[in-house]
Amino acid sequence: MAYAEPAFSFKFGSFGTANNQLKNPSDVIVSSDGRTIYVVDTDNHRINVFDDDGDYDFQFGSFCNISAIQNCNDDADGADNDGDGQFNNPFSGVLDAFGHFFVVDSDNERVQRFDDGDGQFELKFGSSDNAKSEYLGSAQGIATQKSTKKIYVSSIDTDSISVFDSSGAFLINFKSFDGTDSLKNPSHMIIDDTEEILYVSDTGNDRIVAFKLVTGATCPSGTSKAVDGICYVKKFGSLGTTDGKFDSPSGLAMDSTNDLLYVADTGNNRIQIFKLIADTACPSGTSKIVDGVCFVEKFGSLGTTDGKFDSPSGLALDTAHNLLYVADTDNSRIQAFVLTSSSQISGSPTSLKTSPVSPTSVILTWNEPSLASGTPPITGYKIEYKTATTAYVVLTADTKSTATSFVHEGLDSSNTYTYQISAVNSKGTSIPSSSSSVKPAETTVPSGLIASAISPNQIRLSWQSPSNTFGQSIGGYTIQRVVGADVYVDIGSTNSKTTTFTVNNLETNKPYSFVVRANIGYGVTEPSNTATATPKTTSVDIPQTQSSSSTPVIQISSPPIKLTATSTSSTQINLSWSTPSSTGNTPITGYKIEMKKDSGSYSVLVANTNSTSTTYSHTNLSSNSKYTYKVYAINSAGISTASNEVTTIPTATLKINPLGKLTIDEGKLLSFTVKLTDNSLGGTVFSLEKNPPTGAAINQNNGMFSWTPTDAQGGKSYIFDIVANQGSLNDRQSITITVNDVLKNSEPVKEP
Repeated sequence: MAYAEPAFSFKFGSFGTANNQLKNPSDVIVSSDGRTIYVVDTDNHRINVFDDDGDYDFQFGSFCNISAIQNCNDDADGADNDGDGQFNNPFSGVLDAFGHFFVVDSDNERVQRFDDGDGQFELKFGSSDNAKSEYLGSAQGIATQKSTKKIYVSSIDTDSISVFDSSGAFLINFKSFDGTDSLKNPSHMIIDDTEEILYVSDTGNDRIVAFKLVTGATCPSGTSKAVDGICYVKKFGSLGTTDGKFDSPSGLAMDSTNDLLYVADTGNNRIQIFKLIADTACPSGTSKIVDGVCFVEKFGSLGTTDGKFDSPSGLALDTAHNLLYVADTDNSRIQAFVLTSSSQISGSPTSLKTSPVSPTSVILTWNEPSLASGTPPITGYKIEYKTATTAYVVLTADTKSTATSFVHEGLDSSNTYTYQISAVNSKGTSIPSSSSSVKPAETTVPSGLIASAISPNQIRLSWQSPSNTFGQSIGGYTIQRVVGADVYVDIGSTNSKTTTFTVNNLETNKPYSFVVRANIGYGVTEPSNTATATPKTTSVDIPQTQSSSSTPVIQISSPPIKLTATSTSSTQINLSWSTPSSTGNTPITGYKIEMKKDSGSYSVLVANTNSTSTTYSHTNLSSNSKYTYKVYAINSAGISTASNEVTTIPTATLKINPLGKLTIDEGKLLSFTVKLTDNSLGGTVFSLEKNPPTGAAINQNNGMFSWTPTDAQGGKSYIFDIVANQGSLNDRQSITITVNDVLKNSEPVKEP
């Protein structure tokens, strides 16, 4: 049996710098619904975003070399400092479960976080200072843990993996495990959140290493402690070309449902697939690599045609559409492969109908799809719904029942609900059916009548009781066959508590239609909906239990809480708030911000941030004016009431932007302008203090620093302060400049 059947589906991208082109992409990431594809476009120093057809949507990022202060600016959405939202050879990325997109900005030795909806910069972490614990060097891979929100980042400079919390604060680092073993050039990583296992491509050792992530310092039996919270489980692979061997493995993708691990075997220009098992005996059709790891199959070889690769790297699994995406790096393209045959996935359900049952519930009925030869049987149905113009919400991913009816309870009679149904079998989920809409309401007749052929000459009927009988009791039900337009013939009856009836002695392959009426008082109600079925030679009685759900209805969220406003300069105020205590059973999609100046009236500052970020910077303000704010939450149901109000006055602060470390060759000019966080301040005087190097100078009026090191100053590092003064305000920042001795190549030493 084949556990995966990769077949080329489509491709997009070609070498170049245009919007729909790529230059050596190193990773690909897919949203959970499969509709958005993020490509780490490494040599174009950007993230390109495509839709699920491979059509270009938008991009964010541009080149910036932080250490050399080259081409850096603060033009990116959400940027506070020069370089925010810019990249220098980004290598990999990951989407977490909370609306954040992380990018490993490799040559800038950091990780940046963005809003996954529009690419707005949110924060950064990591350091280029190898004396600090959070030093990343040339970071490579990244993975996020859903249960703890921890972030794991690999580095080929340190041959280790660093762990950060959700805000980017450093927690721990590890490289050694299993006694004296250690990582070498670790690259891509992935976490199986169902088992809490971290898989690492130990690229320099041509193998995959697995670690169990635990809470505390105690490791489970059969594992060994690497550091607190991380336990070594197993490793597999070595240099080679046979099954289960690798040449510089990189990208990983995990199918937790089927326990399949996909590995980009980069140097061998192929993808390998492994089945992960709990015991030592591999399933039929696979071969054992080590205990718990079975080789399934491989595909790909060196080339440029469809299905061939040149140094494949990043992988992404789209479970919604059964696709595997491959970053075909040196071919500068993305290729998509179908993992299951479309003939084995069921067709869509048909004849979806919706009817009210009461003011708080509705019933859905549909027909089972026809199955092609060899297609596995239907095992359940996926049901989605939406209100108004909102996106579909999954009501149940799998009913795990072959019943073709469903009651949705706990609804609001003021809303109209639209539904679509997909069939589920062992090979996956079908595309959705056509939609049907209904508004919950009182019913005065039997509703949701269903007719099912249960033998070659029998049909079973079932229905829902009226919700409003005007205070009278139901005496029973009359079942009628429809023989013409508004022409009915009585064929049977039931008591008041029985809402099913079996019609016997019918002709095979002949359609029959029925209605049901409720007996109330001395009369009967109007007829129910009409239900039709056809007994066939293949009709059998499959006992069905009608599915139902009382999933909470989507509603407007509660307001944001803990709104604060902080002055950062004479022209800027930063807002921060916490998410609502109740989201209204649907995700928050943005925030509305209102503002008033001094004693004026409120006006809309931002109608919709279209972001889950809970911060906002209000700029270009008037100094010494009073600003008051309130924030509203937005979800698919509408806009919440206002948060608490906050008031503050923008006041001047003098602060120099961080300067960091610089490098220059002797005999070459180094020049840059010292920038302040508050650009509105005038009359600032700049100076150099604490042993600046001979020849270094700074323009006291505009902060322009310049220095051309002499031959005698080469091979040394110079540490001194740049100082800014403006009236009673002052600030200083330390700067380190290393002068390369290009003639003698001597070791740098600090100038006394």
